[in-house]
Amino acid sequence: MFKSLELKAWVVDPASAPLYPANYLFYPVYGALCRVLDLLGVFAGDPRRQITILNALSCSLCLCAVYLLARALSGDRLVALLAALFHIASSFVMFLAIVNEDILPSYTLLFASMALGAVWFARPAAGRVVAVAALFSIAWLFEWRLMFPTLPAMLAALWLCEARPAKRLAWIGLFLATMGATAGVAAAAWWGHNGAVGPLDLIWTGKAVNSVWAGFTWPKVGYLWDGMVAYLLGAGVAAIPGIPGWDIWRYTATVWLLAIAAVAVPMMWRARGDSRTVALAAVFGGTFAAGSVFNLYSQPQDPQMQINVMAWLTPAWALVLVAARRRWGGRGLAALAGLSVALLAYNVWSLTPLRGLDGKWRQAIERLEREAPPDRTVFVLHDFDWAMIYASLHWGTVEPGTGVLGPAPQAQPKFKWIGFSAEVLRHPEWTTEAHVAGLRRQIDRALDLGYDVLLARLWPMEQKQLETETGMVADRQRLAALHRMLRTDFTATPAFDDPVAGPFHRLRRAPGR
Repeated sequence: MFKSLELKAWVVDPASAPLYPANYLFYPVYGALCRVLDLLGVFAGDPRRQITILNALSCSLCLCAVYLLARALSGDRLVALLAALFHIASSFVMFLAIVNEDILPSYTLLFASMALGAVWFARPAAGRVVAVAALFSIAWLFEWRLMFPTLPAMLAALWLCEARPAKRLAWIGLFLATMGATAGVAAAAWWGHNGAVGPLDLIWTGKAVNSVWAGFTWPKVGYLWDGMVAYLLGAGVAAIPGIPGWDIWRYTATVWLLAIAAVAVPMMWRARGDSRTVALAAVFGGTFAAGSVFNLYSQPQDPQMQINVMAWLTPAWALVLVAARRRWGGRGLAALAGLSVALLAYNVWSLTPLRGLDGKWRQAIERLEREAPPDRTVFVLHDFDWAMIYASLHWGTVEPGTGVLGPAPQAQPKFKWIGFSAEVLRHPEWTTEAHVAGLRRQIDRALDLGYDVLLARLWPMEQKQLETETGMVADRQRLAALHRMLRTDFTATPAFDDPVAGPFHRLRRAPGR
């Protein structure tokens, strides 16, 4: 949603809209495409919904790349079609193709470059290396972080598929030079524009390197497993409450992934003397290996972080289809096609309960405005709460905090809120004591200014649920300290309970403070 708000400037006034180094081409290209949709009358003036249309188009083009890759690998149109079916049936691919996240166009370009690299790098030539490197560079100019898992994989493919040492270095040098030249062209094209940077700043933006998301922790190993299995199978309706230790979703998906690998890896090992197999393994396997390490440092459970890393699964499934056809003929393909249809149906079924939530949240924000007049209310919200997102959408985006507020009532900004973990996000270097003191200070100031301070969902929330919703932003000790401060320094009385936004409690200072 916040990306769509940033995109709106590129739709309304592209001449002065700001560039962002980590998404250098995304905003200009999607802004131009949104203007085309405006002319066609498709969700005119609403980039938030227009992104969903463009993402669906991007995914359609990605399926074409999947089809062409599988056909090149197998020489079989039916296998290629079934590989494309499996790709769109995978949970994260389907999910990101129908929501307004920003990863699909860059992923489509990246997958196309990986597919070309897997086919062309088997017999490298100057034109092929330049074409793959340029397409790959355009992909990471849409989304900078995509460079890291796949760049070492591409270079490994060039190294392994070329027998002559001097040529190996030449191909790698040409690939890197093309990357630099592509970044140079992009920098020159936007030189002088608001936010424009040079090619070196595009190659290294440093996005999120020193953020709260960065760094290895042991819980991320579990999140990595979750991200891998969720790529294939949505948790959705497979979660059965009240049956401890029985996790249908996680173990079913794990067995499926291992079964695919158990068929595909031996097939590739037996064909290891074929440079086409080497190129395929290096590009897709290398991206998976490097990407898993990269994700352990960042957000391994996030669909946007896993969709490119798990791209190996589709060509591996194509190899499974080939093996089934060789062994059982049409019946084998029919059985695997049935599995893909079941996967598609299950993942659609898992997403079905989410239909209509956008409208329900709009109604929830309208109810919230009646129950808690915004000119007299400061909300304390979990920073990843949907109430924060939809209030930002309908009331206006504003940074959390009370520093700019005057005494109540105050009409602007309409949305006044304090983030439960806002300072953790912005100041990961602070101590736990500093974060606790900061949250207490913000709430006290809102009360001193005469505002009603309403706490959303957090008062009855258990520690385990709080850790789940906060993910990897803060460790459990820090979350426990923040939650304990709320219960120690303040009292809460029920204000109202919204069927969508959840319970709200009115905060007061605890007696004796």
